[in-house]
Amino acid sequence: MMKIQLQGLSLAVAAALSVSSISTQAAVNGADARSVAMGGTGVASASYLTASFYNPALVAHYDKNDDFGVLLPAVGVSLHDPDDLNQKVDDFQDVNDQLEAAINNSGGAPVSDALVNQWKAALMALDEGKLKADLSVGAAVAVPNRYLSMNLFTQAQIVSLAKANIDPADLAGVDGSHPPDLDNLQSDVLGIGGGIVDVGLAMGKSFAIPTVSLPEQTVSVGLSPKIQQLIAVSFQNTVSQFDDSDFSFEDEYRDDTAFNLDFGLAYQPMPSVTVGFSGRNLFKQELETNTPESPTGLAGKFTSKTLLVEPKYTLGVAYENSWFTAAADVDLNEQKYFKEFDLATQYARLGMELNGWDWIQLRAGYSLSLTDSAEDTVSAGLGLSPFGVVAVDLALQYGQDNNYGGALQFAFTM
Repeated sequence: MMKIQLQGLSLAVAAALSVSSISTQAAVNGADARSVAMGGTGVASASYLTASFYNPALVAHYDKNDDFGVLLPAVGVSLHDPDDLNQKVDDFQDVNDQLEAAINNSGGAPVSDALVNQWKAALMALDEGKLKADLSVGAAVAVPNRYLSMNLFTQAQIVSLAKANIDPADLAGVDGSHPPDLDNLQSDVLGIGGGIVDVGLAMGKSFAIPTVSLPEQTVSVGLSPKIQQLIAVSFQNTVSQFDDSDFSFEDEYRDDTAFNLDFGLAYQPMPSVTVGFSGRNLFKQELETNTPESPTGLAGKFTSKTLLVEPKYTLGVAYENSWFTAAADVDLNEQKYFKEFDLATQYARLGMELNGWDWIQLRAGYSLSLTDSAEDTVSAGLGLSPFGVVAVDLALQYGQDNNYGGALQFAFTM
């Protein structure tokens, strides 16, 4: 089972990178469509079926008529191209091809200064540019009960980073009479893909704490022991030779298997209010990527990078009644993804849901980035749950600078 998941994750990383060419950050805000629509909230507002993605203590929060649930693959994708880098890579390679043809046809004579200047501008436009494409896939089977509620889950998450590194030597002294040496450019594009596959069992139990002032208050505790499969891969090539087809890494990726643990608490002073706390991936993990093969003339320039899986602590609060839910989450620490880069994310999230007769749900949310590595996003979504048995959920996410995302899932409960 784990080998199959690893192969699937390999394809997912390849797909994410080949779509984006250059990418950064982690998956869409939220691991399921309901959460994505509600701004990524979930630590105090997730259902027993999606609790394993946010707070295992919520596995013990269910209605009296809940006996069994299945979450079919919940899929989320997002794309953020703040620098329009995908287009800039294509533009540079088009100009590079034109300049190469002009040099080859010049017979040693000077080429057009205007064409060389266009080439220089296109190369400089790539420097430090970023684009991200993210993917998250999850599934769960849950059996809530008063003895020990359980949720068997699996989740695959992609985190990817790429960066164009422009070498000033490629631009020094370049003009029509001294065109660049296109066969020996030192500027390069780095791409890193990292993935984490979790397979675990979330277990939660609630304890009543009756008092005179709050006779219905409860505390829930949850644990999720899990096996993690880590995969990391690194690609690097010159800016002129870089191509999406390079992302074929069947024999190049590194992988490792580790044990990890999630922990959660949920306190309900009354049935309609929940305060949640979760600590996910309590044991830090690291995995070094392969060392990319250096093209001729760049021997020794490319090095391996290191994927990080670090603990993440989140606090949340939610209010819920039969027709309305409001939730707020805040990450208590930054989450870093690669040791060699400053990329780190941290969010404060808000979300709401209107529930119409348990048949239709309208959702909206806002995710506030607390770091410079990501942008704020707004989100909205729709849920359809006829007869309270089959549920279909759709979410869309939008932010500034070509920032788009979406999620879709199917669930069955009884």
